[in-house]
Amino acid sequence: MLTNTAQRRFDVIEVTNEMPTHRMGGVGTVMESLMSGLQAEGVRPLWFVTDHAYRPAQLEALLARFPDVAIGGAYELDAFDAPLLHVHSYQHNPDLHARLRHRHAVFTVHSLLAFEESSNGVALHGAVRGQEAMIALARCVVLLSESELAKYRALGYEALNPRVRVIHNGVGCAAPYRAPRGKQVLGFCGRLVPRKHPEYVQWMLTEPGFETRRVLIAGRGFSPYARDLLARHALADRVRFLGWCAGARLEAFFDAIDVLAVPTIYEPFGLVALEAAARGIPVVCPRTDGLVEVLGEHAFYCEDTSYEAFCEAMWRWDAAPPEALAALSAGARARYLEAFTDLAMAQRYRALFAELTATTAPPECHPPDSENRNPVPRPPG
Repeated sequence: MLTNTAQRRFDVIEVTNEMPTHRMGGVGTVMESLMSGLQAEGVRPLWFVTDHAYRPAQLEALLARFPDVAIGGAYELDAFDAPLLHVHSYQHNPDLHARLRHRHAVFTVHSLLAFEESSNGVALHGAVRGQEAMIALARCVVLLSESELAKYRALGYEALNPRVRVIHNGVGCAAPYRAPRGKQVLGFCGRLVPRKHPEYVQWMLTEPGFETRRVLIAGRGFSPYARDLLARHALADRVRFLGWCAGARLEAFFDAIDVLAVPTIYEPFGLVALEAAARGIPVVCPRTDGLVEVLGEHAFYCEDTSYEAFCEAMWRWDAAPPEALAALSAGARARYLEAFTDLAMAQRYRALFAELTATTAPPECHPPDSENRNPVPRPPG
């Protein structure tokens, strides 16, 4: 085990496979916001990194930058004491399951893998089973939106664990708010996976009125399909793939774009839309899942998840006068400040932690799905 702390007792142990630097997805952003929010709330966590994909130099950078970090196998959690484990990791293993059978745990589900599987058209059976086992073992499950709670129920997961709370993500935003200023650069940010439809924003460059626009894409993955798309429509000089962005690179991306496109068919929360709203950037998206909970009516909504509906919403954004854009962006920013900051998220978690630690009953253990007589149903598709 690698660690930079001599302490062995903490208020909570945050178990994650992703940290704010060299992040692989949105979980790293949530960890960054939890760090600032929990610190403001006077909560002292241990950041326990396990089942990660970091290289040795990156691990050293984590230990140098952040206090109270431990990096090791899940079995090494036994070296530390806290009333609760707060688990975020997608990479589940028998050692972690064993710890949860004997320790109280909150399991935040950043996305339901059964729906990741169906919406992306990939086989994630082992990962889905692992997540179901974690759900069953946790003392309380946290979901990111009311829409995700509805999906949890549709999957039959209340049979695995009925103790469920909705806690929205929050982010800290150091960037200044700016009113919408132009309509030249279209942005997309996120993993380049089928459910997020990164091709829509590229196709938009072929539509009437968009012949001089450009696209910036911040996200992991550069597939042959994306390259073929650029060549087929002669878009290579108007589309720039930035790779995964964080820190200064992410701020540069947001500073450069005039609108954020989020044409996804499944979105447990809508973290990137929230980050755009905090900065005053208009969002074009369908009324998918958590996006509506984040943005309210302050977005250019697509009628459905088709490309045709996306085009219509983009044309509405393009036709909107400056005062309408400013009012919409100000409304989205107000929602962010009211309910979706890093402090708001930390306050909700601190209240849940206090509630769960107020009792001393031993954790209830539920068998993983493979041991149930009635397996939970798979989602359609």
